[in-house]
Amino acid sequence: MRKIIAGIRFLFRRRLNISSEVIHTQIRDFVFDFDQKVVQNYNEAVANTSDNAFVESGGLLAHPLFFARISWQIIENLNTYLEQPIDGRVLETIVHQSEHILFHQPLRGDVGRLVVKNQIWSIHPHRKGTKMIARFDYYTPDNEHVATEYAGGLLFGVKCIGEGQSLGKMPVSERVIGDTIWEETFEVDRNLPYLYAEKTDIDAGIHTDPKFAKSIGLPDIILQGTCNFAKSLNLV
Repeated sequence: MRKIIAGIRFLFRRRLNISSEVIHTQIRDFVFDFDQKVVQNYNEAVANTSDNAFVESGGLLAHPLFFARISWQIIENLNTYLEQPIDGRVLETIVHQSEHILFHQPLRGDVGRLVVKNQIWSIHPHRKGTKMIARFDYYTPDNEHVATEYAGGLLFGVKCIGEGQSLGKMPVSERVIGDTIWEETFEVDRNLPYLYAEKTDIDAGIHTDPKFAKSIGLPDIILQGTCNFAKSLNLV
């Protein structure tokens, strides 16, 4: 019954559009200042146990998914950085759908500042709306390249006007087919989306507002994908 109700809400949702030409809109650089407490909060938010695996002799290391905590601040406030703003109602529908990060060097908790260079890298129609991928390149104040992130978002229920476009080569994801050689499970508490949002500032209506989540066709709130990814990565 919940799926039927969610389907009805989806059919009668407000109709929104986005042009694929938005890919040519420039995004200004973003400067992220942080301290070891910010890094520690993220590590704790995604921990499966009380152990902290991201410590080395030089001090605290940022969890590999910490970069998603930074890029979300850009995505959440994208119109602040775009030359030509997008309809804010469109951005409200975004669901974090894919994540691909190239690590050039470990990120220490005492670096203190990262400069992020940003581009809308790809935009294509999707059967459930529009798939948009943003590219983020992270640099230290000394211009050392730390990581490159491709964050994919589904604009849920938003129609893409025009043909799909990409600025360059896309990261390749491969689906593993065959017998399972290892499996692990972890519990997801009902309060985890709220805890993760509080400790990481990664929040949206689909994660912590049941009414909004249902209004765009979801049966209920959903756990942040980066939290799921990070906790799974811990196990691996």
